[in-house]
Amino acid sequence: MKLTLTQEQSMLADSVTRFMTGKNATGEEESIWREVAELGWLGAGVGESAGGFGGGREMAIVMESVGGNELAEALAPVFVALAILEKSDPEAALISRIISGDVVACGLLPEMAADDSLQLEDEMTSVSGQFHALANVHRARHLVLALPEATLLLSVSDANVHLRSYRGMDGKTKSDLKLDHVALSEASVLSKGPDAVAALNRARVTHAAAITAECSGLAAALFQYTLDYVQQRRQFGQPIGGFQALQHRLVDMFVAVEEVQSLALAAARAATIEDAPESALSRAIAGASDRALHVAKEAIQLHGAVGMTEDLPLGAGLRRLKVLQLVPGGAETQKRRLLQSFN
Repeated sequence: MKLTLTQEQSMLADSVTRFMTGKNATGEEESIWREVAELGWLGAGVGESAGGFGGGREMAIVMESVGGNELAEALAPVFVALAILEKSDPEAALISRIISGDVVACGLLPEMAADDSLQLEDEMTSVSGQFHALANVHRARHLVLALPEATLLLSVSDANVHLRSYRGMDGKTKSDLKLDHVALSEASVLSKGPDAVAALNRARVTHAAAITAECSGLAAALFQYTLDYVQQRRQFGQPIGGFQALQHRLVDMFVAVEEVQSLALAAARAATIEDAPESALSRAIAGASDRALHVAKEAIQLHGAVGMTEDLPLGAGLRRLKVLQLVPGGAETQKRRLLQSFN
């Protein structure tokens, strides 16, 4: 994969950046979601054969350009759902409805479930499980669940699907999901066996690419805020950015941003060619999250007391990165998976 963007990819990045600059997008307002669909961002998650225009790299560009806004949290599970559906059936009518914004679907992975709760029952005639702190599920009509044994399409309106929504630590809506012996019909099983494993692998690389790209966009934005601030803030007759001690910390932040961007690029490449082992994806998510959090903490400290106020986006950025660290399937989950692989 080329490090530089193509002309089309640059235009996509510029389009997303302009939209995010000109609007206070929340990702939960129907009008905003319609605009996103009309701009074609959702088509970045799938290839031309499925009615889109992109893949892993284009999807990552959208997530990186959104950079931690509430819209990023809404987009990520939709991109995962699209990836699973495309791998299972590129011609599925549901894909075009998701891309157009008519329907919201959220992709789910086994590692997002509470420990040992996710089970296929009675020879794959029903499924049960519990998920916590899911994003955008409260707006979804469909759940697309990728398991090693089967890929499942579930309706949120099913009587045995239970949702409880609440406000998360970052101020955004999260949902706990319970699947209570949800019956599976022939239509709800999209794939089995090796095809299901392939869909799960595709979902995992897409999930990793989405998280690392968002970390990259957030880290770069927080670093730029800090760089601008230390060039403007004056102390002892000169900008504080001229003090050597601060310059060393800024260089450390710059290196961390570069590391996050490298991990995000590697994950986007994996989402394109789908050959990354699970351990590599786990390391990418954990590494990107940790380094981005380091940038966020340094940004707040270098801003001083004003960095703790809501007048600047630093606190919101830190909270979002903590969510990406702690949410099921996030950095802490990936670290536990890595530790288990060594035992």
